[in-house]
Amino acid sequence: MIDGYRGNENRLDDMRTVNSVLCDLVAELNLGSAMPPFLLPYYYAKESDDDGISAFTILEGGHITIHTFPRRGCVFVDLLYDGYFDEDKLKSLLRDAFSYEVASERSCRTERRFLDTTIDTDKIWDGRQRAIAFGPHIIARVEDTEVGFEQIFDMLDRLPPQIGMIPICRPYVLKTKEFLSGIVLIAQSHIAFHYCVKEKTLFCDLFSCSDYKVSNFTEYLADKFGKFEHMTLIRGSKYDRVKYGREQKIKRLGKWANMKEKEDR
Repeated sequence: MIDGYRGNENRLDDMRTVNSVLCDLVAELNLGSAMPPFLLPYYYAKESDDDGISAFTILEGGHITIHTFPRRGCVFVDLLYDGYFDEDKLKSLLRDAFSYEVASERSCRTERRFLDTTIDTDKIWDGRQRAIAFGPHIIARVEDTEVGFEQIFDMLDRLPPQIGMIPICRPYVLKTKEFLSGIVLIAQSHIAFHYCVKEKTLFCDLFSCSDYKVSNFTEYLADKFGKFEHMTLIRGSKYDRVKYGREQKIKRLGKWANMKEKEDR
């Protein structure tokens, strides 16, 4: 999970850039992609600062998602994969593409096949971070269960309104070599399920760029599957919520801003 801040607004708002990033990550990190990139521009949020691009590609047992907020200078990237990859190369590719600085980046890496107790406590969501973070990210694992293709679709189709989320596309579900995988984009980010048929294990992933009641999702899983393990992580904790003023925009855009201002006069 990588949160990048103070990125280039034009690149964050460019469909070609986002598409290229997804393709480059798959190729450069040697990931097994199960589909071409899917991109959805979202320019009808309640607050214009929340407009941007949401995109994903499904991998063998996982996914890459990218959610950009051009006016905020933010990008949130998740790479969930049933294997290992070069974390440093991942970060380098993202920095080059969206032009954000190392100092303004926050990342968290964890294993999904067991409850990772080595994660720093300052990355764990407990509800007290509402004023300083975008929102929580839940990772859950349900073992010894049986889930079918249609069930994954139905969960993704019905779950968003049940937990207060707004879907912005229909669920996308497909079968890979060893997994049944599904994802739906929501106005707040995404919900994904990956079911390993051989291990009878369901991996759940819910990320929201706005605060929500975590218990809504955990209670849903408990009602649906009974026993499961989960952790809730913080996203967006380094984001500077002070909007860019004229001086900050000039600094980011360079001389062009001054020239444009003179022309407007």
